Amino acid sequence: MSQYDTEVEKRLKALEADVKKLKEAVASLSQKAAAPVTSAPAEGLDHKVEILEGVLRLVEPNFDKLSKKF
Repeated sequence: MSQYDTEVEKRLKALEADVKKLKEAVASLSQKAAAPVTSAPAEGLDHKVEILEGVLRLVEPNFDKLSKKF
């Protein structure tokens, strides 16, 4: 294999590992979201916001910095 092929393979494996982590995180969050909510609607909304925040933190490494802009 050429040096280029080796580098591409390395990056591909890293991306595949990241995708696997994201799928596991989404599955975990989906299970939490699927649990019956017995709280008031406002608390249900807070729960959904927490789930969205968790997903965004996984996808965007600068989430804290970006969220302070709003």
